[in-house]
Amino acid sequence: GLLFALLLLLLLLFQVRTYLQDRQQIISCQTNIERMELRLNGTVPKRFTAEQIAAQQREFKYAAKLLKRDAFRWTVLFDRMEALLPRNVSIRSFSPSYKDGSLVLTGVAKKLSDLQKLLDNLYADSFRQVFLQSQRQIDVVAYDGQKKPAHEFSIRLEGVFQ
Repeated sequence: GLLFALLLLLLLLFQVRTYLQDRQQIISCQTNIERMELRLNGTVPKRFTAEQIAAQQREFKYAAKLLKRDAFRWTVLFDRMEALLPRNVSIRSFSPSYKDGSLVLTGVAKKLSDLQKLLDNLYADSFRQVFLQSQRQIDVVAYDGQKKPAHEFSIRLEGVFQ
């Protein structure tokens, strides 16, 4: 019986010690909260108005849009385009539209068959849509300084920034 009583006494002491530690931690947290409230000096509203919530939601949506845009890996797209680009075709510019997830490519192809090969490669890839927006014959100056005919083009790719 004495051993059982000592065991109960030890258990009681352990419970009292745990209670006192928890109470001390609660007091410490309350003190920290009061200190922070004093430091903020009432600048944080206790309740937000509907307008404040709507403004905060707009800011979050804008930040999410920026994060999504920043998360896009251009190097992956450039590697992908390099694999799809046939010989005798060069890209002059990339014009992204993050709003609708599209990309406009402008470039030059040596022959019409080179442009057709690029379009075939783009259609075969995983873009949602591929549109040839414009194509015209132009003269380009070659490395030897002579003018040679080429095909200038503009292609719109949809489903790029998914």
